[in-house]
Amino acid sequence: MTLIDDKCILALDKRPECVVSENGKTYSLINNSMFIVKQVKGDKCLHQEVGEKRCDYLMIINDKKIRRVFFIELKGGNISEGIKQIMSTIQYLTNELIGYRIDARVIGKGSNIPAVRNTPAYVKLMKKVKLEKGTLEISTNKFYTENI
Repeated sequence: MTLIDDKCILALDKRPECVVSENGKTYSLINNSMFIVKQVKGDKCLHQEVGEKRCDYLMIINDKKIRRVFFIELKGGNISEGIKQIMSTIQYLTNELIGYRIDARVIGKGSNIPAVRNTPAYVKLMKKVKLEKGTLEISTNKFYTENI
């Protein structure tokens, strides 16, 4: 049984570009390898306890060549809060992510990135993604694009 309800799945296909937008921010995954990508709505769709928040979106690739999940938070402001939302989502889905590379992306507004990197939430998330051979990227631009 999966913790990702069908109602949360936005797409499951080999589209060349997987894009999500919110709060004036956009994340774009250029799918040059034409993997099947499962786009999932996280916040307000995946199960949440009272007061708990999930990251906005996930992009999951489960292929013979690659098992990878991108946790995406499109923040209007508080980057530290976005980091906590990604960690909450990773913890919720931890049993479903065994064997996946975990990548975290926070696209938000703010200029004090060095201060964010000194917070306990950032350090905890960084340890988790490094353990799973992933990366943590924070962008203060309106758009973030990467290729797979």
